[in-house]
Amino acid sequence: MLLRLQASKVLVAHWPIHKKVCAKSKTKPRFKVGDRVRCCLGGDWEPWKTGTIVALYGIGSSPKNKNYPYWIQCDDGSELKAPEDCDLVIQKIEGNILNPFPEKKELDAAALLREAALFAEAPKEDDCPICGFRLPMKNGTITNVCCGQSLCTGCNVLSLDKCLLCGENKEKTSEEAIKILNDRVENATNDSAKITALCMLANCYDLGVKGLPQDSKMAHRLWVQASELGPSKDAHYHLSQSYGKYNKERGVEKDEAKEVFHMEEAAMIGDAAARCELGKYEHSRGRYDRAKKHMIVSAESGCDSCMEKLKRGKKKGVVTKEEYKRTLRAHNQSRISTGGIHRDISTMIYKNLAIGPGGVSKVYK
Repeated sequence: MLLRLQASKVLVAHWPIHKKVCAKSKTKPRFKVGDRVRCCLGGDWEPWKTGTIVALYGIGSSPKNKNYPYWIQCDDGSELKAPEDCDLVIQKIEGNILNPFPEKKELDAAALLREAALFAEAPKEDDCPICGFRLPMKNGTITNVCCGQSLCTGCNVLSLDKCLLCGENKEKTSEEAIKILNDRVENATNDSAKITALCMLANCYDLGVKGLPQDSKMAHRLWVQASELGPSKDAHYHLSQSYGKYNKERGVEKDEAKEVFHMEEAAMIGDAAARCELGKYEHSRGRYDRAKKHMIVSAESGCDSCMEKLKRGKKKGVVTKEEYKRTLRAHNQSRISTGGIHRDISTMIYKNLAIGPGGVSKVYK
């Protein structure tokens, strides 16, 4: 028997990621009235509600109600409407499985070794060679063209016109900067120097700066070349985005497996930003145990957004009090290690800037 739903009292299933992955088109519904389903509520660390579909499009007098594919009567007595017909919002219950995104299948020996390496203690960010403070996670590091060395934006401001590492003039014209990078790619005997130069060129192509045309496809090829030479946080992070949300601009097919692979590679090298993205990815799939592990590692490296998510997870009972306290202590220590009044000053100067004098910063879109 079809239940009569009152629109004013109906909850809306919601998750911010819906808008990025769901096409807003009225396709034929995958499920029918009477099917047992589970729906996402949209909050952090929220369980998925189970219930029965009682109606499809077009319930109620408001025209907006026709945009909701499914109306669900939940087992706890509440009523729910699903705005999209996709796995991130609603899934049919198969047997007694309650997790909409099941855990990975049994792993072989190689996969188990990779899994152990993935959740091992991550390498810390390098220290600034000038002030000795740890380099910030992102948007606070400048790589100078003249020597290819990275330093924090605070020391870069204090160095004025001369590079404190090699003594050369930092103010290079666009033609000089690109010539230096191309020569380093062709002639450098050190793979690390080549990787840095390739990533800097890729960033320039991706943004269309330093006199180069904006060419995201060329940027993608350079990041691939850099990742093949050796470990590179910058290359793997951007490649994960190439196979994800920027696949059209960079001329590659969307591939979730490759996106996750490169994200994991960057995280294992020590990229806290990639680790944060992995935590969000696992969280969006309902795999809260894996999400919690990634977020703890990222928060211990100084990520504020992961620390905030863990705080909300503690309120939901997903994160224990001991885990939260231990992570908070490590988070505060990491923030102290990346401090310094010279960096606070530079933040005001370089706020919202991707390109600094003489170099290209690490850019995370």
